[in-house]
Amino acid sequence: MDLIFLRSMQRLVLPPANVLLLLMIGFLLIRSRRNLGRLFIATGFLLLYGLSISPVSSALMAPLEKSFRPVNVNSAKADVIVVLGGGTRDRSWLGLEPEPGEKSLQRVVAAVKLHRALHIPVLISGGAGDPDQSQLSDADSMSRAALGLGVLEQDIVIENKSRNTLESARAVRGLLKRNRIILVTSAFHMKRSVALFKKQGFDVVPAPAGYLAMNRPMSLYAFIPSAVGLSTSAVALSEYISYAWYSLSGDL
Repeated sequence: MDLIFLRSMQRLVLPPANVLLLLMIGFLLIRSRRNLGRLFIATGFLLLYGLSISPVSSALMAPLEKSFRPVNVNSAKADVIVVLGGGTRDRSWLGLEPEPGEKSLQRVVAAVKLHRALHIPVLISGGAGDPDQSQLSDADSMSRAALGLGVLEQDIVIENKSRNTLESARAVRGLLKRNRIILVTSAFHMKRSVALFKKQGFDVVPAPAGYLAMNRPMSLYAFIPSAVGLSTSAVALSEYISYAWYSLSGDL
């Protein structure tokens, strides 16, 4: 199915688009079917509030990030470190090269730390996952960051064609004959990634990075909505939807 269509549908069912749709439907119905319109509007506001507070966003995120413990470098053994792309920032308006987005940077830093400890190659996988920025490549920007952090060019392998995790798993399978890998990606993304790479026959050592869930004491402050809370909820919900989609399609 077309990537743009899938990305668009996913965006529509996630906040804030889903909240705006509920509110829009509510306001359209308010004159002809007042009670139903009020229900849609109230649901939209409650959903927006709930997903924007840290107790809810962390409750959604924590089960994903608890799937695997941080890797033990002292006991980890593998043939290669595979790190997955997580977005790239376009800086052409500044006359500069693209740079890794926040998630990509967290992942590449974690991979570089493992490379320094284990002295094994790093395979960076990820092309243009954003349909609006098809000219960008996660792997290219992340490889420049890895070089800047001291990894030698001969120790880096780049796969820059894949557009999502499934395509990355298949592309890496085509590049590697060896099966034991250390897989580096965001903690929330690890459960799905491990399943997809195992499906391709890899023996996977998970190395989660970039945790988002927070263990904060209950306070009035925790119940004040924030953009960070809404963003974390959206990321968690997106991951649940993606995992369900891949499960139903038989790719996991």
